Amino acid sequence: MRSKYFVLIALLLAFAVIGAACASQDDNTPTSQDDEGDVQKGGSIVLGWEQEPAGSLNIDLACCTLAYGRWIEGEVFEGAMEAQPDFTYAPNLVEADPEITEDPFTLTYHIREEAQWSDGEPITADDFIFTLDTIMDKKNDMASRSGFDLITDSEAIDEKTVKFTFSEAYAGWRDLFNPIYPKHAIEGENFNKVWNKCWCDGAGEPISSGPWLFDSWDKGSQLKLVRNDNYWGQVANADELVFRFLPETNTEIQSILGNEVDIIYPSPQLELKRLTGNPDITVTTTPGTTWEHLDIQVGPNGNPALQNLYVRQALAYAIDRDGLVAQQFKDIAPDLTPLNNTIYMTNAPEYAPNWEMYSQDIDKATGLLEDNGCKKGSDGIYVCDGEKLSFEFTTTTGNALRELTFEILQEQVKAAGIELKPAFGEAADVFGPKILVAGNYDLFMFAWVGNPDPGGSVEIWKCKGSQNFTGYCNDEVTKLLEQSNALLDNDERAAAMNEADALMAQDIPTIPIYQKPTILAFNSSIHGMEDNATQEGPTWNSEEWWIEQ
Repeated sequence: MRSKYFVLIALLLAFAVIGAACASQDDNTPTSQDDEGDVQKGGSIVLGWEQEPAGSLNIDLACCTLAYGRWIEGEVFEGAMEAQPDFTYAPNLVEADPEITEDPFTLTYHIREEAQWSDGEPITADDFIFTLDTIMDKKNDMASRSGFDLITDSEAIDEKTVKFTFSEAYAGWRDLFNPIYPKHAIEGENFNKVWNKCWCDGAGEPISSGPWLFDSWDKGSQLKLVRNDNYWGQVANADELVFRFLPETNTEIQSILGNEVDIIYPSPQLELKRLTGNPDITVTTTPGTTWEHLDIQVGPNGNPALQNLYVRQALAYAIDRDGLVAQQFKDIAPDLTPLNNTIYMTNAPEYAPNWEMYSQDIDKATGLLEDNGCKKGSDGIYVCDGEKLSFEFTTTTGNALRELTFEILQEQVKAAGIELKPAFGEAADVFGPKILVAGNYDLFMFAWVGNPDPGGSVEIWKCKGSQNFTGYCNDEVTKLLEQSNALLDNDERAAAMNEADALMAQDIPTIPIYQKPTILAFNSSIHGMEDNATQEGPTWNSEEWWIEQ
């Protein structure tokens, strides 16, 4: 899913590599900074890409917020700030952190003098204001307007200086203005359609503020970027990046083993153990900001039985998350534990295990059902108020780990008289407007791709939040989350968010499963690779990659 609005930890974390089986990049992989004299220019780098952009290349639209799309787009359109691998933020299009005042809350950005678009036009204050206006235009089907909707005034002080005034303090300001849109290239165009086929201007010519330019998109096959020779930063070493769409886990593995692709960034899969120990392939594993969870549709389009709290509680008690994590990750991330928070990750100082009460207890699960008048049918499945506890389980097809997770969960909950039926689909379909966005599912297992800053959780869990696909609404949770947005003191903010999370644990609109380790595997002839487990993704420093010839 779309990354920049999704949440995680706020403070600097020094992460250790999980799993002794996976090689440390620091020990095994020279980067382009190690010896500038050895950097070789040119060549094509091919990435095995697990998901294809969904319908449009405009990743900011509600239809199209796939993380794998964002990780390509981020190399074409850059933002004011950039999340770093250590979860700090660094200035990108701007010279330094913006100047901040608190009463009123304002942000003043000083744009780099050298920052320019690929056609030579400077990146200016007008581009920042145009980005704000585009996001706030109600005609545009944006995935989120969080934070931007608090801006009451914008002022271009000069060509390279812009000031924004807010109605109240906004703690998540670091994730704003990422990316910046090119006013001179797309002003007057239909923003919902302008990037359907390419990242181009209104005349169809590629436009970029990053190290790469759009070249071609063969739907169902691959997408190609070529070097932006007019990039204002470090011009890319390679000639082109080719993103080859490989939705099947085994295909990804076979492709890198057969030298058909140079890099893969797959969802964690047991089969990836085959790559470790191979001298031609480097594998790094990093605790990430992505967390797998099972959403429960509690809105009008969901199964009526799931509107009952006791049914959701029974489902939560029927699942053995400890056993699930141990079974799946013992070989690639043996220290991984279930996630017991929907806002903070396990390695965050703010983490509180608010969901730890949900460990498997079949007797408690069946007791809840029977105490509420449910009767077990001849097939062993309970019926409650005329509704059979048989639920469709939606997730992405071709993902071996998710398919295995479904099989494990199916068997676990069957012991409590609950039935799960597979409803798998292609990522572009299940994450699209007809299923996830419309809330047309019973249960949906997927991963949120988070930010170092936790503010993205507000739009996921508040009543009628722009990314609240479950239909969940608790007024007190909404109040706490909205208050957290204005708390600049981190301790106060974390207290409000954890209080909201604890209330959600009582309501169960979702079941957190585990924090995903990110796995980056690449041909050892590729240099300069460094994973970034934030929303920036593995492509974040792609201009530094080079191929040993």
